Amino acid sequence: MSNQTEVRGKEFYVKAVEESYFGNVDARNLEAILENFREDAVFTIQSAHSVHKGRDTEIRQMYIDLFKNYEPKMIHKDFRHVVDVENNCVSSQFNVELIPTAGGPEIFLTNCNFFYLDENGKFKEVYVYMSDGQNVLG
Repeated sequence: MSNQTEVRGKEFYVKAVEESYFGNVDARNLEAILENFREDAVFTIQSAHSVHKGRDTEIRQMYIDLFKNYEPKMIHKDFRHVVDVENNCVSSQFNVELIPTAGGPEIFLTNCNFFYLDENGKFKEVYVYMSDGQNVLG
């Protein structure tokens, strides 16, 4: 374990997930979202058997598609976290509210994400489990 990891407390992980990551997802701030990831990050939607590799390629495109598909409404809220400071990771359960751009009923999900960070505090791996099996991330 690096010295940098040892000085991080629970607050670092909660802020990384709620503010730096999901705050920017809801604000549709693509560049700020991508700043959370390592260049070689892997983003897996486990419940849909979908894998996106590379911050600047597949992960970037996943967010572009997400923003296009849910333009009217996208909110992540009601977070509950389990932080493992020693292993530099956090799991987060939360609620999601979405309205599809193409129309249709509002979507309500309760998801759980697992974030694994590197020694610099960047996401190296993210695993997503969506409550109803629908893959809204593509």
